[in-house]
Amino acid sequence: MEQGPFETDLDRQRRERYERQESKRAPKIQIDQVITLNAWLTGVLVAFAASAVVSFNGITSVAAFVGLSVEWMAYLFFFFIELMYLLFLVAYLLLESRDNEDSRGALAGMIFFAAVAVLANAFHTFDYWEWQFDEPRAWAGVVLSISAPIAIISASKMASRVIFAKSLVV
Repeated sequence: MEQGPFETDLDRQRRERYERQESKRAPKIQIDQVITLNAWLTGVLVAFAASAVVSFNGITSVAAFVGLSVEWMAYLFFFFIELMYLLFLVAYLLLESRDNEDSRGALAGMIFFAAVAVLANAFHTFDYWEWQFDEPRAWAGVVLSISAPIAIISASKMASRVIFAKSLVV
């Protein structure tokens, strides 16, 4: 960076200190992080697809309880919930990768739609077991069915920390 025509000694010292600090900063995505980035994104997408498959039955079954006029409309609930979940996931990862961006809204949206999927999956599993709370298989089914959406939230949050970590060597 060149010295401007109106730069004072104090400005020059600040600029030089800033340039020294920046020369020590690690790149945003280091060379080894490209492989990590691709692996994490692939893993998150595969986990999201698996979560969607697991949630499909729960969401569409619970959507039928809404009292839809036509049975095929239950599929719209599934696509709406999973699409919003995916959009908030992408928004969260993009915002988290940028400096000075607030990703809390995207994270809140992702958690909300994941919670809807979790509740629908749990409700569907208990309904399948005819609300027999003393049946261990019902509880095992609930744990498995709610773990898929929760895993996506956890993996997304961890991916943002691993991939978009800001390193600074001082």
